[in-house]
Amino acid sequence: MNKTAAFIGLGAAVCITAPSFAQDSHLSLTRQSVASMHEITAALDKVTDEPGAAAAVETVKKVRKKLLDLGKRQLELPGATLQEQAQVSAQMTEVQKISDELVKSLARLKKEGLLTPDLQKALADLRSVQTELAQVSRDKAEQAEPFPEDAEGNTHETLLVKTVDEVKKLDDSLAKVRDEETSKAAVEQIGRYRVALLDVARKQAALPPLTRNQQAKLMGVQQQLVEMMQPIVKHVTAIMLSPDASKNLKEAVNSLSELPKEVQKIREEAAK
Repeated sequence: MNKTAAFIGLGAAVCITAPSFAQDSHLSLTRQSVASMHEITAALDKVTDEPGAAAAVETVKKVRKKLLDLGKRQLELPGATLQEQAQVSAQMTEVQKISDELVKSLARLKKEGLLTPDLQKALADLRSVQTELAQVSRDKAEQAEPFPEDAEGNTHETLLVKTVDEVKKLDDSLAKVRDEETSKAAVEQIGRYRVALLDVARKQAALPPLTRNQQAKLMGVQQQLVEMMQPIVKHVTAIMLSPDASKNLKEAVNSLSELPKEVQKIREEAAK
């Protein structure tokens, strides 16, 4: 079931792939970021006095620099392939665990009076990494060349926006599943979703690959897609676990697991 849910997310991101420009990869950089965050939790766990808090401050500062570097290197990469997206998504469980550990550590330090002003500032500066990376991304986007159009006027940007619209429709349909009528409507919407995303994949495959700056320009919409997949995964989980869900609905949801393979086949044929 988790595999099916993940594949739906990958299917929604059929957009934007390009050849690799460096030895870095989305997965390797994500893993390094996760390892860096583990350094912070380990450092906070060791804090039992003020000297320990001072040592933790230095660790947080070091990790901040490392995360900023990793983030900038990731912005230099082209869009993640479907396989990379699946691999990176698998790391998110670990990220959530780290977040939970950080919350517990901070609560303990505050209770014990060890959350010093210097440590608070270092942690606040750590949170600013995303702000800095967002600005770097915006700067790159401003340098982006115009998106090339096909004969119908489609571009990578318009096709990505269309993907967002289709995901919204799917989310709305799955969220309304309550009875036989709404289940039937969801099955029909899943069928339209598949057709629409495969059409997007064919049109994207026919367009020239994105440049790095064009990729940066689309990051905001791509992030929106990632965030939109969370409620969809919950809907899918509820449907697949529900004893009342119809067989047709479960089969329709499960059929989405084949979407990434179909998209990859389209790309391979276009590359010939």
